[in-house]
Amino acid sequence: MSEAEPSTMSTIPVAAGSDSVSGASVSDYEFAERIIRRLKPRNLQEVFDKAASTSRLGGMLITLMVAVWWLGIYSQDDNMSEGISVFFGLNFGQVAFAVMILSLLSAILTEFSRDMGKIFPSTAAGGMLILAGLYVVEPLIGSFFVTDGLSTADGLWRTVRLGALWGGMSMGSNLLVNAMLLNWLIRFIDSNDYEFTGMGDSSQSSEAVIDKVE
Repeated sequence: MSEAEPSTMSTIPVAAGSDSVSGASVSDYEFAERIIRRLKPRNLQEVFDKAASTSRLGGMLITLMVAVWWLGIYSQDDNMSEGISVFFGLNFGQVAFAVMILSLLSAILTEFSRDMGKIFPSTAAGGMLILAGLYVVEPLIGSFFVTDGLSTADGLWRTVRLGALWGGMSMGSNLLVNAMLLNWLIRFIDSNDYEFTGMGDSSQSSEAVIDKVE
């Protein structure tokens, strides 16, 4: 390929037995390609902008969920001894904390599994997601079937708060993972002397054009 021709991530030829592309490992190059295809930055400046904005929004969401957990769970007049979970015997406060951690971990594992092509993280994330969902709906379901437990109103209120924690932590974690991936992409382009020039000249093209800086 001549110096005047830009290298296109999805079409650069790799020699048989070669484990690198223009100085970068093939696995890193393909990982960068997957990040760009999924997050679709138009140019390097947008990579920087997206990394900053997604990390800021992710941090804000997770901080907000911590505040909801503190003010909406521990500052309320809930009787923690009522409605003990059948899953590992956790009280309501512990369940709320477990939902936050499970949501955080499942979102991180799901995002990394999607971009790195690994099966085990995705499987573990699925299990965590199911367990978090069970914790969320358990108070409401328990209020219908356990006569000496929570009232229906209390069960619904607990489920609403747990659902908010679940959704907020998942969204915040997804944003933080995307920011981490974009930061990795910036370092990859920098350390291998690439210049990310955009998503191709055609409006129909989704190929990311990276020029090798000579």
